[in-house]
Amino acid sequence: MRWPVVRLLKGRARPFWHGCPVVFSGAVAAVDGPAGAGDWVEVRDDGDRPIGQGFYNPDSTYRVRILRLAREAAVPDEPEGCVAFRVAQATKLRRALDLPGAGTDCLRLVNSEGDRLSGVTVDVLRDVVVIQASARWAVSRRSAVEAAVLASLGHDVRVLHRAAAVLREEGLKAGDLKPGAGEPVGPLTVRENGLTYVVDPSQGQKTGFYADQRENRALVRTLARGRRVLDLFCYSGGFSLNAAAGGATEVLGVDSSAPAIALAQQNAVANAFEGVVRFQASDVSAVLGQDAAWDLVVCDPPKLAARRADLDAAFQRYLALNRAAVMATAPGGILVTCSCSAAVHRDPFLEMLREAAAQAGRRLSVTHVRGAAPDHPIDPAWPEGEYLKCVVASVE
Repeated sequence: MRWPVVRLLKGRARPFWHGCPVVFSGAVAAVDGPAGAGDWVEVRDDGDRPIGQGFYNPDSTYRVRILRLAREAAVPDEPEGCVAFRVAQATKLRRALDLPGAGTDCLRLVNSEGDRLSGVTVDVLRDVVVIQASARWAVSRRSAVEAAVLASLGHDVRVLHRAAAVLREEGLKAGDLKPGAGEPVGPLTVRENGLTYVVDPSQGQKTGFYADQRENRALVRTLARGRRVLDLFCYSGGFSLNAAAGGATEVLGVDSSAPAIALAQQNAVANAFEGVVRFQASDVSAVLGQDAAWDLVVCDPPKLAARRADLDAAFQRYLALNRAAVMATAPGGILVTCSCSAAVHRDPFLEMLREAAAQAGRRLSVTHVRGAAPDHPIDPAWPEGEYLKCVVASVE
């Protein structure tokens, strides 16, 4: 055998023939050969037919992350070559999407499972590349990932490595969660759809910027003219700035994080929106509890359901938030409401909105149901990648 072989239980192979990138621990029958955390292995079904290759982790419920299917003859079947191939594929797709492009120099270059590179996220923030590891193999092989990214981009960039909190579930200890800082990176400015943002990839959430909402922020810009806008969970002010750019008469952005509000205020100044946009560091309930009606309300909370076990509590929280957001929207106004929880699927989210409107004594007319920007592709064999929901509705 060229590599250790992970054998699947009888009847468990079908999803992988269709391209599912993750073999969970409960699907594994046996492992032939010595295989340690981060090792490259071959996956075979119970009839000894090869399914593909990927990285193994005996300490994770994500037992194998498949990067190459056996039928993909054009993809190198050794790890470094496979990683380089996937990064090059991802880069080619972004160029086809005209990213980076006029007015936008920040984007997602690699979207983990969506780019057949489970465990790695790569964001480009102008001349800084942030490589975030969410799998153990991506920590141990960070040099190979970095080399592939640099070769694919073909120009000088600074590289910063970050570790996702989920690495704790990969069997790593606290001291192992820093996969190498890369070059020191402080705050910098990026452009998105012609607007300027101050980002701090070393200290901010995730990789420092949420490019997934790019197209939804642009949509809010088209809806905001002449309206008073309330932006809940505003973080660094993305929706607020776009509302101002679209001609809103007044914008209030609210977030409980004082550092996020400070960043949002910097962004308002950088775009000369101080006279239109103001920000408030407080819990959103303090604003929603006021007797005020807004023409456009944006509700974009952080992840409320990290796991399926969290769903019941999360839906109650979503229900309360959206009931209050509907009540804060003036008749004839617009609600833009989001969920970034992968465990929360589209149809249940829409059902929750229907219930929230009923409890508020209002009616909704949904005009848009959207997801993440196109540089966040989804593998149809991994629907869990469709984490972002953005619903736009008229409120009567």
